[in-house]
This record gives sequence, structure tokens and C-alpha cells, in this order.
Amino acid sequence: MTEVRWGEAWAGVRFGLRPPSRELEAGGSISLELFAENRSAAPISLFGFQPAYPRSLRVSPPKAHRPWIRVSFGDTNVLHPPEAFVRLLPGAVVSIGLDLSFAFDRRGAGAWDVAFAYDPVRASGRLDAWQPPEGREASTAITPIIITVAQSLRDAGIDEHAEAALDAALLRGDGELLDRLRAYGEGGVAFAARRLARILSPGAESTIGWRALDALSLGGPAVIEVVHAHRALLPHAEPALAFAETWLRHRHGQPPPLEHLPFVTLLERVIEQPDQRGNFMLAWTAVDSAVHGTRRLQVFGNGERIVSGRLPGASQGHTRRSYLPLAQMQVLVEALRDAAVWTLRPLREIGMPDEPRPGLEVQLALGEPFSRNVALWNGEWRLGPAASLAELLDRLSESAPPDSMPPPSMPPPSTMPPPAR
Repeated sequence: MTEVRWGEAWAGVRFGLRPPSRELEAGGSISLELFAENRSAAPISLFGFQPAYPRSLRVSPPKAHRPWIRVSFGDTNVLHPPEAFVRLLPGAVVSIGLDLSFAFDRRGAGAWDVAFAYDPVRASGRLDAWQPPEGREASTAITPIIITVAQSLRDAGIDEHAEAALDAALLRGDGELLDRLRAYGEGGVAFAARRLARILSPGAESTIGWRALDALSLGGPAVIEVVHAHRALLPHAEPALAFAETWLRHRHGQPPPLEHLPFVTLLERVIEQPDQRGNFMLAWTAVDSAVHGTRRLQVFGNGERIVSGRLPGASQGHTRRSYLPLAQMQVLVEALRDAAVWTLRPLREIGMPDEPRPGLEVQLALGEPFSRNVALWNGEWRLGPAASLAELLDRLSESAPPDSMPPPSMPPPSTMPPPAR
């Protein structure tokens, strides 16, 4: 096992990195083990070493005054609860893994110097979190790591220049992307499968991953096996690859997994037989926070639509009610099938600062097998396979006019069945 690279101790605490014992492959799993040791005479509270509490990483590229990659915890602008910290007794050592896979996937092959720095983190309540002395940076020693190229891509004729060109085509949404991938044969499929890992990246970086999924969905059934094989090659990207495999099987007409079969079967019946929508209910919460306000849509099987909202900072909200015609109800239930709503699940552990997390609840009939309740980060809704569904639900939650609330005695339009009693 390689030796830990310890940095200088400040206020009785020092940090260290253990470099990997071998060369690593770009696009694969790249994880470094971070250590903290309490050399003081009193217990301390450290952020970032609690596995059960989510935290992000900030990876800064080399600069003229700092020719190494600086890694730190990226959660310094908010207050964290006591459960985000670990209590480290005098003489104790704690460790946790730093998953840098995505940062080095973008950076590519080469020999890189890395150091971790502990930036001050604020704690809520009366917790006295450990901070480095003012004007000092508590960091590890500089740790070298070696990243090699993805040999499977090089064997397929995709060199560094071709990788960069394909990445740019993915980011642009180039119309010729599919032809360019096909020109590399199995190597092109492998390239797109590896890029699926970027779905787990925050912000615009995830665009490459979602567009790689779009490109794979236009290929033949053989792409499913390639994606399945990469689940073992890229364990850090397991959530993205598992979702992609499920989605691709759906796109190629394979039956759903047994646990989803009752839901899918009843959804088909609800689509084909409008009179089976008596217990149908859909709820879409686009936003619900002090920053963004509240916007919620409810649709029932008889076409009744209730839109409720509250502007940011407002103390009171509003509620509007109207009825959807049969044609719009048909579009809505078909959109649930097209988005394979039963496959949807959150993939990223954390979102961007103040990123909304829209929630969707669907009930086809009474009972757990016939309902789904999922909340995804806003970027996952807007870039993933459910983008069209999210757009439709947003339109339905915004288009109800202020005067759409009919008097209680007014029946629904004659084209709609009466509300269930």
C-alpha cells in the first residue's frame, strides 16, 4: 500500500492523501483516499468526512502561481447541520474517498500533481467547527498521479484529437454526430457509452452525457450489451449506466422489468380506454422553495385541472381550476408512456446551488403497484428522456387563466364525463 502524503499541521490538525498504487485510465474510476489526523489535545469537528452526509468537490486546474490541481470541499457558502461533521478525538485519524473520476475524464491522460485543501466551512447551531488559522491553508502534500488513455478507444482508432472533436460534437448537438460515431464502428459505441458517466456531473457538463444517451438510443440493440459491459469497467458511473441500460431496453421494445409490469400494463389500459381513468391522478410540483416560490399542478381522470402557486417572497398563494378536453388528456397520458415514467429516478446525489427539484406523482389506480412518486434535479428533467414530459407539465401548470375557476354549480364542459362522486 502506498504511503500517505501528509501536509503541514495547523492548529493541531494535518491532512494527507494516499495516491493510487497504479496507473489509472481516463474515463475510469479515479479515487484518492483523504486522511485527517487530530494532533491537538482537544476534540475537533471536521466537515466532509461523514459518509452519510452529501458534499460536493471543487476541482481547480493548475495556475501560474499554483502549478498543481487543487481539490477542496465545495460547500463553503451554506450553513451545515451538526450531522455533517465528524468528531475527531485527540490522536485519532479519519479517512474518506475523493471521487475525482469526472474531473480527470475531462482533463485526459498525463502526469498530474494533486493536493487537497480544507477550506473553512460554517456550521449551524452552536457547533464549533474546526477552522485553519487565519491566513494559513491547511492542505495535503502535493501528490502525483498518472492517468493513461482509454486503450479501448485508441485500439478503435479514436486518438486524443478525435476524442476532443467528438466531445465538441456532443456538446453542440451536431447533426452529423451519429455518422461520425458509426465511422468508428464498435469504438464509436464504446466512446458514447463512456461519456454516459458525465450524466452525473452538475451543470452544463452533464449535457455531453445526455446527448451520448440520445446517440446510443438511435443505434441497434447491440448498444445495450456495450453499455452493460461498461458498468463493470466504470463502477463510479453505475447509476448513470444502469439507468441508460434500462432506458435503452425500453426504446428497443423490450418488456419492462417484472416489478414495473403491473404499472405499465395499467398505463396502456388508461391510454386506450378513457373510461378506466376514474382513479387517475397526476401531481407536478415544478418549484417549492422560498427562493423560487411554489407552482403545483394536479390533474384528475375526469380532466379537472387545479393549478396552485405562490410568488417568491409572497405570504399568500393562488389556486385556479379548469378542465382539460379529452384530446389534452390523451396527450398527457401518452406523454407518461413516452417518457417511460416508471424508469425515472434521480441520478445525481446533489444539485447545483439553488437548483429546483421538481417532483412528479402518478396514480393510475388504488394501490402501491399502480403509483409512482419521483423527484429529479431540474437539470435531469430538462436534459434527460423526460424533457418533453416536463415541458408539457410546465405548460399545463402555467396556462390556466386567472378567471378559470368556475362557480361551484357550473358543470364541466359537455365533452367531459362528470367528476367522480
